[in-house]
Amino acid sequence: MDEKASKKDAGKLGLIGLIALSVSAMVGSGVFDLPKNMSQVAGLDAQVLAWITTGIGIWFIAEMFVILSDVHPELQAGLYKYGEVGFGPFVGFFTAWGYFVCECFANVAYAVLVMSTLDYFFPGTFTGGSNWPSVIGASIITWLITALVLRGVEVSSTVQKVATAIMLAVMVIFLATVAVHFNAHTFTMNATATHSVASVSDHPLGSIGHQLLNTMMITLWLFGGIEGAVVMSGKARDPKQVPKATVIGFIVCLVLFAATGILSLGAFSYGQLAKMTSPSTAYILISLWHNNLGRDIITFGLLVAVFSSWISWVQMLSELPQHAAEEDHAFPQVFAKKSKRNVPIVSVLVATVIMQIIIIFAHFDNNAYQMLLTITGTMTVAPYMVSAMYLIKIGAKEDLFPTNTKHKRINGLIIGILAFLYTVIMGLAAGVRYIAISFIIYAIGIPVYIWARKERHEKHIFKIGELIFAIIIVVVAIAGLYVLIK
Repeated sequence: MDEKASKKDAGKLGLIGLIALSVSAMVGSGVFDLPKNMSQVAGLDAQVLAWITTGIGIWFIAEMFVILSDVHPELQAGLYKYGEVGFGPFVGFFTAWGYFVCECFANVAYAVLVMSTLDYFFPGTFTGGSNWPSVIGASIITWLITALVLRGVEVSSTVQKVATAIMLAVMVIFLATVAVHFNAHTFTMNATATHSVASVSDHPLGSIGHQLLNTMMITLWLFGGIEGAVVMSGKARDPKQVPKATVIGFIVCLVLFAATGILSLGAFSYGQLAKMTSPSTAYILISLWHNNLGRDIITFGLLVAVFSSWISWVQMLSELPQHAAEEDHAFPQVFAKKSKRNVPIVSVLVATVIMQIIIIFAHFDNNAYQMLLTITGTMTVAPYMVSAMYLIKIGAKEDLFPTNTKHKRINGLIIGILAFLYTVIMGLAAGVRYIAISFIIYAIGIPVYIWARKERHEKHIFKIGELIFAIIIVVVAIAGLYVLIK
């Protein structure tokens, strides 16, 4: 019996593995350029408010996933299943497609920052992270990561644990350094970011509310991946550990992110941080240590963290289409195909091809990393919103909410409503341009859904409500395309 259980658990993720996956998926590359990204849009007061607001809002999201994974642990691959079970196959596909493409953009953002970082060692070769040498380098790394993922979850999980430990150690060194060099005068000077201070490159960033709104896509990007343990619940050794892994991962990342952004303002003004080259944490250590050792340490930590997070996201993006194809036929059946190592081989390869296309298109954007970051954050909104709507739906009716759980129905309903409202605010913060891009991407996915439904010889591809939803997506996408061209 023990031998059979051991074989059954082979390749499964335990609590540490789930936490490492969740943390590595959230941390990625974002924390290493966090001081610059936040300081470009907000001063001290707004950043403090941003972390309080984000902490509360993302906690609603985290708690939403905790409740859903507790009341419906059988809904593996989380986000997709919540949409499919709650609102039908098209909404399920809509969720899976959005999440699938969102993670492809996230991985390309990692690639851009990696190539920009490598420019330290090959000055002028990978400038900006999206020139043609960068495109070639990013493409090579992307396919190498794919090759590793195709070897199986067990190998990747081991890498994630080691990489997450290294990343956290590097960030502890960074935080200790900025804490030692903390200056109260620098920290409190022009805290509202509403005045010009030429000596430290500060310039007015608008009202506190305006600054706060501008931080939202950055913070959403940072916490993208909080659902990692839920999405990979099908690979968990014990599904009951998924909620615990989600909460622990959230707390670790919230403390890490807030400390990195706020403590940096005690060493440099927001204007100085905003002007630094990416990744800004490397330049902070160069300035404070007065040598290049800090740059090398941050570069090493960034590359390890991105490597780990890259694997996490490739794993997660492969799970949703595979489940959608195998269980509910919302994706074409070819996506259900697995390798001998039980890896969704077609999902991984299709994702890699999509990433390759995005890498090429990123070459034509002057600020590729920021563009990819914002698209990723915007594309995350809809899958989160659908999950919140599902929790609201089951929380509103007694017969839909299981009674044999530790969570009360009314609490689930309240959390669902609050998570939904937070995602609406996130969507508004994205702006018209990026909302338009997201609808265009969703519209591109509709033919894939039609393909899947025709494979099953469905008499009606869409139900009435689904058809109306699809038409709305197409109309908004066309309008969005017009806005972008104009």
